[in-house]
Amino acid sequence: MKKVKIFSAVLVFFTAQSLFSQNINSLIQQGLNKAYNLEIDSAEKIFNKIIDLYPQKPHGYYHVAQLHFWLYLGTRDPGEYLVFLKFAELAQEKIDKVLDDDKDNYAISYIAGNLSSFKAMAHATNDATVDAFWASKKAVGYYEQTLELNPKYYDAYLGLGLFDYAMSFVPDFLKWAVNLTGLSSDKARGLRYIKTAYKKGHEQTEAAFHLTKIYTDYLADYDSAYFYIRSAISQYPKNTLFHYQHAVTLIKDKKLDQALEELNTVIRLNNKKILQITALAYFRKGEIYFKKNQFNTALKNFEKFLNTSKELDFVGIASYHAAICNKMLKNDSEYEHYLTYAKSGNQDIFEDSYAKEKAEKYSEREISPADLKLIKFKNYIDAGKSKTALDSLTLFLKNGNDPGLKYLASAYLSEAALNLNRFSDALSHCSELSKADPENEKWVVPFGNLICAKANLGLGNREEARNYLAKAEDENSYEFQDKIQAQIENLKRKLKKK
Repeated sequence: MKKVKIFSAVLVFFTAQSLFSQNINSLIQQGLNKAYNLEIDSAEKIFNKIIDLYPQKPHGYYHVAQLHFWLYLGTRDPGEYLVFLKFAELAQEKIDKVLDDDKDNYAISYIAGNLSSFKAMAHATNDATVDAFWASKKAVGYYEQTLELNPKYYDAYLGLGLFDYAMSFVPDFLKWAVNLTGLSSDKARGLRYIKTAYKKGHEQTEAAFHLTKIYTDYLADYDSAYFYIRSAISQYPKNTLFHYQHAVTLIKDKKLDQALEELNTVIRLNNKKILQITALAYFRKGEIYFKKNQFNTALKNFEKFLNTSKELDFVGIASYHAAICNKMLKNDSEYEHYLTYAKSGNQDIFEDSYAKEKAEKYSEREISPADLKLIKFKNYIDAGKSKTALDSLTLFLKNGNDPGLKYLASAYLSEAALNLNRFSDALSHCSELSKADPENEKWVVPFGNLICAKANLGLGNREEARNYLAKAEDENSYEFQDKIQAQIENLKRKLKKK
């Protein structure tokens, strides 16, 4: 009889533990479903309910911190930063208590890693660089501890992979901080880890979004990016960030009409918690119509962005393109107005620093009709009209326009020819660029080598392709560096596959 009572007590204990686990996990999943659809208020109510029901557990505090971390990244609101730090501290207190009692709790160790990862990104956004690196070190330590305790807890690979990849792009002047904290970097390993997390872990949505960013921005592999972002959108169709990222990928892949549909979805959903995404959708619409040479419509969208954006990011390039739109439309006073604003923006991002450089150039000398023609011809290429661009650029060079624009025109012409699979024609123009020493637009030299590499691969000359690719990478230190490097990485992968 005594054994029966003991067995019954044990059974009740494990049943209670199981019910607790099912209940909190069910609530967490409900909250995450709302969160990934960017239904922030509904998600926060669920996570606050977890805090009320399980005040000694870190889960509720952790997920509320996660929500306000997202909001801080999306709004740059200092208030959101403070709320995030408050709940992150509360979550860390609960985490420490759990790990003090149960140091082998790999699930809580993983949460601790994520929390430190959020802190790292929030501190970096807030320009607290040293704090960001130390938080990164703590995050990596927690992730490694998680995998030591349970090698099959695959979600931890997502965090490790993201740090591996991100640390590869730390600028030279911050390398001391990386060395101080002992962090390492390996892009190939990072990508492999993130893909492992996607395939075998539970946080597939997070992994899918990050893989989309990597394949779009760093590898120029748009088909792979579509696979991941479309899987996320199918699950969470109200997430404006996912639709926006899908549009960015489509724009880079020259699928402008499809991108417009996605941006219109962002504007229609108009998430009130992260209005900056809606503002950015107008910026991207402006870019699309600019590439279509529909300057009046482009201008309206740039103006909408500039009037609604709460951040400096892309203000410079939007103002510069608004200036060009006005010049094309012969609104000279408005051209001068926007050219002045083009010198503002966030100088830490390439687009705005490039806009400032161009604005200063055209403040010193009047933009010429030949300059405007080349802008239109480049737009043809970006809109997928390479044949129109090829014909226009051939005539432009034949007519002997401004000699200072020759290299730029040749770069565009070689790109248009390559897009049309006219590899020999592309080579005839890009080979000249690879030997050039232009006074301005020095990016055309590594770009020319890149086009030569692609054209040689198209002709089956694999060794020549590798030689030109090596030259392109060695010389890629000018404007459009990231864009060219993404194409270089893409071609490297193609050369390895065949």
